[in-house]
Amino acid sequence: MVTKKQHYYPRTLLKHFANNDNKLYVYNHKANKEQYVHYENICYQNYTYEEIDTKGQRKTDNILEEKLSHYEGKISKVVSKILDTEIDKISISDEEIKIVWTYLFLQEIRTNSGRVRIITNFENNFSKPRKSPIELNEIENNKEKNNKEKIQKFNKIFKEKNNLEDLLKYFKKPNSMHFHIAIGDGFITSDNPVISTFGPQNKPNGFQIIFPISPNFCLEFQNDDINNSNNLLVQMTPDKIQYVNKATINTANYYIISTNKFDITQQSYIYNRFNNKNWEMPYPHSNN
Repeated sequence: MVTKKQHYYPRTLLKHFANNDNKLYVYNHKANKEQYVHYENICYQNYTYEEIDTKGQRKTDNILEEKLSHYEGKISKVVSKILDTEIDKISISDEEIKIVWTYLFLQEIRTNSGRVRIITNFENNFSKPRKSPIELNEIENNKEKNNKEKIQKFNKIFKEKNNLEDLLKYFKKPNSMHFHIAIGDGFITSDNPVISTFGPQNKPNGFQIIFPISPNFCLEFQNDDINNSNNLLVQMTPDKIQYVNKATINTANYYIISTNKFDITQQSYIYNRFNNKNWEMPYPHSNN
């Protein structure tokens, strides 16, 4: 059975933002409007992980899709365990932290912009990092043929042998990165759900990776310069939640996703991000 509808943000993770009717609120960037949709009907493309050969013919074999599904199964168990456990009883093993770290890197590179970025980095030997997120028009514009070729190159390379598995093994968690489960109220997410930002200007060496998993929880790795605490659970302040949500909007390409309707502050920020040509992305998000 060949899978046609291939999600780059797994349904097993997206569902945790859905309401009881399995729907959630989205800002659809391409349509430039807010919608209320079933979680299975966003963050996918038909045959997105299939290879197209030199003659322009699609080679549908689901090899890469099945590789990705293997890691999806692992992270989904960890996320469900966290969300299904009473807060004061949540625990997580070193092996589960390793699963989270590996999956966050995988999720980061499996989206359209992630595939473009990782192949660009390989081609440039990681010597020219971007100062801002990849924009939708860089992916969708027919003039950007090179970026579409990079997406295909990703598919071709990482379906072969153990290339994907070997890459993920290479990116091990540094001891300086501390894992936390952050608790808050009102986290949103996007089609690029993994957020990586630098520290504030007084902590230029700070770095953190954040992954919202529900409206009330997100997973984060922070280096010593931002937070050297080894506490598993941390309470996120309202200001930090707003910061994370802005970063989520900044890194989105296709969808911004919320359990609840977007409030006026979020709507204003979304408008500026995608429709105000004179708007400039603030530090530190512009260093993504």
